[in-house]
Amino acid sequence: MAKRRLQLSSKTRWLSLVAILLAITPAMAQFPDKFTNLQVLPKDTSKNDLQATMRGFAFALNVRCPYCHVQKADMKMDFLADDKDTKKTARVMLQMLATINRNYVSKIGKPAPVQVECVTCHHGLTQPRQLNAVLAETIEKQGIDGAIKQYRDLRSQYYGTGQYDFGETPLNQLAESLLAKKKNKEAVAIMEMHFAANNPTSVWSYHMLAMSHQANGEIEKAIADYGKAFELHPDDSWAKQQIDALSKPK
Repeated sequence: MAKRRLQLSSKTRWLSLVAILLAITPAMAQFPDKFTNLQVLPKDTSKNDLQATMRGFAFALNVRCPYCHVQKADMKMDFLADDKDTKKTARVMLQMLATINRNYVSKIGKPAPVQVECVTCHHGLTQPRQLNAVLAETIEKQGIDGAIKQYRDLRSQYYGTGQYDFGETPLNQLAESLLAKKKNKEAVAIMEMHFAANNPTSVWSYHMLAMSHQANGEIEKAIADYGKAFELHPDDSWAKQQIDALSKPK
């Protein structure tokens, strides 16, 4: 099932990339031979180099030319216009990248340090955010049911693509933050969803599941969680201590 889901996600991503390529090709055909409004890129940038740069932006953010550039009623691109805020933001981001690579990465001391690029952070998202941050915001605005639906939708759309990390770390971190805010029911819901979707086996995940159940007053479930952690990881002395403590008669 997981293999099938990964195959579908990979196919979806491939089709998305093909769609971007097909969409930007006509716009590239409209490129002028000379450029008069390059404010960040070098003034002597060649047509081929600029086309390659623009294609890199498109794939890094999973967008098309009209995301930054004005597209007129006749579908022709007005590359010279500076009307869109996204184009202004792109210039700021390019300046930021140049500063990072020039003033920081270049001073790491390695002979050929890896350069920061748009895709380094974006990974095909216009607004790169951690999955736990996205879900936390949804919990605040729409409640836990909205967040669970969002997780399932995102997983269905993006699993295997790299846009979001569907491993254990984001959900465990989210549960930790929810417990810190005394949102115990929400923490339980997130961890139970995590186990249903991902079947994690790590000490960390089982501890978070147990701690969420315990905080929510579900002691028997917490004992079972710690027991499973101890079964999978016999060196987990802390889980054994929690089992003994929770099993003592009150």
